[in-house]
Amino acid sequence: MLVRRWLRLLGVPRRDRRDVAQNVMLAAHESFGNYDPARGPPDRWLNRIAVHTASHYAERARRRVEEPLPDDFDAELEEPSAEEQIISECDRLFALSVLREIDGELGAVLMAHDIEGVPMADFASQSGIPLSTAYKRRTRALSAFQLLAAQRLASMDGIEVRNGARPIVSSGPPPLVLLSARP
Repeated sequence: MLVRRWLRLLGVPRRDRRDVAQNVMLAAHESFGNYDPARGPPDRWLNRIAVHTASHYAERARRRVEEPLPDDFDAELEEPSAEEQIISECDRLFALSVLREIDGELGAVLMAHDIEGVPMADFASQSGIPLSTAYKRRTRALSAFQLLAAQRLASMDGIEVRNGARPIVSSGPPPLVLLSARP
């Protein structure tokens, strides 16, 4: 309250006093290590910080120009939320752990094409195999990946997997599709 009273006396508009008071308290917190009680009481030290912050607020207020956004403006976050990042990382780690269990040749094609983004023609030429063979290995690798992922998810959730095929889910959401079938 003391800081806001000083800010009122210093001419800071009412609408901005809480923000400027927060800036004063932040500056006081950051410079508390420099406070010397021998030089004066704490209220004088805090008053100096308030005067300094208020004077700089007035300078910035003259230069600040705010333009209203259009009514149809819909702000979209460019970065995913923390929860989305955690889920994405868990999915990535799950996919990599399943990928490690797949046969070497099949795992290599999935790792190169689907994870690292190597074009299938480049992968085929690097491996010394025909392009059609690379696509067939990828198809087998995707099937193996989906089967292993379904089995692992089933063991976590108590879902039954029959005949090495798709999991049979008695209730709950449908199983996840972890990799796309892009060529």
